[in-house]
Amino acid sequence: MYHTVIIGGGCLGAATAVSLQRKLNSIGKGEKVCLIEKAVLCAAESSRHSGIVRSANADPDASMMANLSTKMWKDLSGIWGLKMELDEFGAIWIAKKNEDGENPAWSELAERMKKIDLTFEEISSKSAISKCGTTLITDENESYFFEPDAFQLDPSILRSTLYNAIDANGVDLYEKTEVDSIIFKGNEIIGCTTNNGKFDAKNFVNATGAWSSQLFSKIGLKIPVTIEPVSVVNWMESPRQIKYEYPIIADYTNLCYFRSWRGNKMHAHQPRKRSVYEIAKNFINDLTAVNGGEYLNEPMNQSLAYNQIKNYEDISKKRFSNIDKTVYASGYRSFFDITPDLRFILGKDSKYTNLFHNLGSGQAMKYCPVLGESVAEEIMNESLMTKKFDYKKFSINRFGDDYMKAFWNLVQGEENTLHRQGKNTL
Repeated sequence: MYHTVIIGGGCLGAATAVSLQRKLNSIGKGEKVCLIEKAVLCAAESSRHSGIVRSANADPDASMMANLSTKMWKDLSGIWGLKMELDEFGAIWIAKKNEDGENPAWSELAERMKKIDLTFEEISSKSAISKCGTTLITDENESYFFEPDAFQLDPSILRSTLYNAIDANGVDLYEKTEVDSIIFKGNEIIGCTTNNGKFDAKNFVNATGAWSSQLFSKIGLKIPVTIEPVSVVNWMESPRQIKYEYPIIADYTNLCYFRSWRGNKMHAHQPRKRSVYEIAKNFINDLTAVNGGEYLNEPMNQSLAYNQIKNYEDISKKRFSNIDKTVYASGYRSFFDITPDLRFILGKDSKYTNLFHNLGSGQAMKYCPVLGESVAEEIMNESLMTKKFDYKKFSINRFGDDYMKAFWNLVQGEENTLHRQGKNTL
């Protein structure tokens, strides 16, 4: 019998497995962690991540968690036992100034970031150009902030690092192993059956992301997570114009992120939707209850239409003077797995006492080390990491019947009937 079986071999499941196995190894009782993945390690969303790690955030807990994660990424040997190459080029944030020629929200954010020893400072347009090159288009009505500690991860390097960490720490990894059923007795899970046999354990971790609703509905759990697609385009660029050491650009004027990609490619994608109504629309078809997870790996769902590529070209031309001379390299659809409030689902389940969750919110790679360590701590009854931020606010308990009724009403209730929509347009 295993100490813990972790279902789902994305970056969150793998990080949890490595952190937990290291803790068990330090005790010396020979207990083991098993990681089950239906395909191969980091095959779904983790393989299509942009790898942007930045800490400045309007949500205080998100900033604290990202700042902790940044430090952990830069000293990975402390939690995974090995190092990983990072692209530490910083990030430039861009947004329109208000009518007074100021950006008070970001100035306030900069002051708040100082309190957690994070630099987020306003810079001039000339300074932004000096960091990015003359192809960057600036505007006197915009403000520019620089976050020097932001960095980029290469998903392929992370994947190799996780394989090495799993082997080095003694995690049992079973790839191409799909869970058929989950066996429970009372309020405890006692095992799961797969195409590679039955696995028994004292604890179980759900790190299945977009597959969660589909898998755990079989044992009476309602896990509110679905997927939001996002288009990604890579432009082939000359190293004489855009260097590989190009900072991340968080362009809030045009709602697009840009980052340099290895091989002198410029990578672009738009942020996830933020309004509650737009988030709710992603849940209306209940994709995960039917085939949400399978939707990710269906090849036809990963390709981009011409109009999507053209849209990114139009956006890019507003920020870079030479994009019309840049060659299209590749494009695909990636996915965010999201919850109704865009927060992770972390920690112990509300129904099964030995089930823990680590999923949701679509920013797994950014928070990967801190979330893996936090869930591993909870399983081991430790709290060193989770004392540093409000871990309990991410509990699945927050999605009670009242919360979900109000949420679903956003897309199915009276205020969204044609009658009500007609009134709103008068």
